Order: sequence, then structure tokens, then C-alpha cells
Amino acid sequence: MIGSALIFFTLGQAFAPFGADRLQVELEIYAQGRWTPRSGEDLAELALDRGELGARVAILPGVAAAELRVEAIRSAGEGGALGIDGDTTVIRVKRAQVLASHTFGGGVILDGAMGFAADPWIAFVEDGYTVKALSRTGSERLLAWPTSDLAAVGRVAYGPVRVAVSVGNGEGLQFPERNNGKTTTAMAEVVAVRESGWRVVVAGVGRDGSIGPALVRDRRLGGGANVVTPYARGGVELVEAWGLGDVGEVEGVLVSGWLDVPIVECWFAAGHASTFGFENGSRGRISTFGGAIGAMPGGPGLGLRVWLAVDRTTTSGTAMAVVGGDGGDATTFLVIASAIAPFVME
Repeated sequence: MIGSALIFFTLGQAFAPFGADRLQVELEIYAQGRWTPRSGEDLAELALDRGELGARVAILPGVAAAELRVEAIRSAGEGGALGIDGDTTVIRVKRAQVLASHTFGGGVILDGAMGFAADPWIAFVEDGYTVKALSRTGSERLLAWPTSDLAAVGRVAYGPVRVAVSVGNGEGLQFPERNNGKTTTAMAEVVAVRESGWRVVVAGVGRDGSIGPALVRDRRLGGGANVVTPYARGGVELVEAWGLGDVGEVEGVLVSGWLDVPIVECWFAAGHASTFGFENGSRGRISTFGGAIGAMPGGPGLGLRVWLAVDRTTTSGTAMAVVGGDGGDATTFLVIASAIAPFVME
């Protein structure tokens, strides 16, 4: 049986307004114990993979709100001891935005945001993404797609269809003011199925922009789907990329998917797989895949999970030079404790 931790979509309305009439607070923590066998000395460490705290407060109830979300990130390299000012973990702003929403009489919902706003594509892929503790999404992990950006975002929803357009610097959270060019992302979502216990949302995205003062191309075209059933939930991504990081010549295709399945009450299994094949002078490919079994202490209605997981990364060709952060071949065994604690004040 899937509990409320796995199905939390509002099936009565395809796309709801962002909710500017109440206080919303959410805490996400993913703590890990990692062991990575190596040809030399093995790497064993305790790490905070993700720590986020966010709050959204109404300015004009039902009309405008402000959101601030901060995250703890690792400032030292893998296995390193020193980061920024000697701190291996630092706090940075992930989102800082002003939002506005209006619902018209015909059922049209108009939303807008400005500031450090969530990227529309990553927001769609992460909508109901229950395996964050196991892996970042394929677009974020292998394409370095920023989760948020200094941008202005507009969305229009009517019935089962929503269209979003974002215009921003394209740099994400790193060097956000250095790019004189602008990056435009357009996305359309359609709720294809919405019945009791079932929901299927499909989306298409196009992105045209650049990175850095050299205006290195950063273009994307893709699609994906999120699926919720009474038996499991999952999602897929298919994205073609032109340019990656500071290498504008890279062209390739990302294929990614994930699955979260309850086994018996309070126990679950999960898995992910992503692969990016590209051409950059010579052919290359980087792939990540892994799985986990875990428990939900206290039941599926709570946001606490304990995972026993394995993660594998493989690279070939020039993949290491392009992606960097996930270069090389490595197998990591993990014990993960994750917690998601939302709070809404009516």
C-alpha cells in the first residue's frame, strides 16, 4: 500500500496556485555514510548531502508572497578537509523570490516570480521526486542544469495545461551576475491522466542561452513524464544538449529515469539510472545508476526514511574532462537518513 508520503498530488485540480494565503515552512535533510572502494586507499566518510530550509510568507494574502530557501553545500572537494575559510560545509541562498498569483473567473491561473527563482524544468522533474536522497535528477547531475537562477518567470495554467517561460542569467547559483547574455527557458505541461490514485503529467522543454562572459552556448530540447499509481511512482527524462559547462562544442543526449516502489507497509525499494552520451572531438559517455531498499519508521505518512543504497558511476571517452564532478569509475555504498518536514499554517 502506498501511503501519503508517495501520493500527495491534489487530484481535484490539475495545477493549483502557489498558495500565497498562508505560511509554509519546509525542512529537508539528507545525511549519508559513504564507503567508496578505490585502487589505493578506500574513502569512508560521513557527509551531509543536502540540507535545505525554506519559508514562504504571504505579503498580500491570495495575491503575493515572498520565499526564501537556503541550503547547506559542501565547499571542499571529495575526501577533502578544507573548504571556504576552513569550513567544509557552508550555507548559501537557493531561492529568494517574490511571487504573485491570480485566478481568473474562467479558471485561468496566472503566476509570476522574480529573483532567485526555481527553474521550470527542474521544478517539474522534482515534482514528487521521492529519491533525492539516492541521487540528484539526471538533468542536474549530468547536465549541470541549475535548480534556480536570477530570473523572471511567468506561468499560465488552464485546465490540464500549463505553460511557463523563464528569462534569466543562465548561471544558476554560481557567478550569477557574470553573463551579459540571457537564457530563455520555455516549458509546457499536460496532465494526461488524473483519476483516483493515478496521475500522469507529460512535459516538453526548450532552452536557449549561454554561460559565462564568453557566451558559451547552453541549449536544451527535451521532454519527460511523472507518473503516480497506487502501486509505484516514477519519472523519465529525455534531453538533447548543445554545450555543457564551459565546453560549447559538446552535443549529446541524456536519458534518465527513476522508480519508487513500496514492498510491504513501511518498506520500499527505489532505483535510478541516467546516461549521457556525447561527442566532443571523440565520443564519450557518462552514466550513473543505483538502487536502495529502505524503511519508513513511523509509517509512510511521515517524511522520515532510512536507506541502504549503492551508487555506480562509469565514464568513457572524454567524459571526465566535460562533466568533472562525476568523472571516473566509482562504486559507492551508502547508508542514508532522510527527513522532509513540511509545515503549513492556515
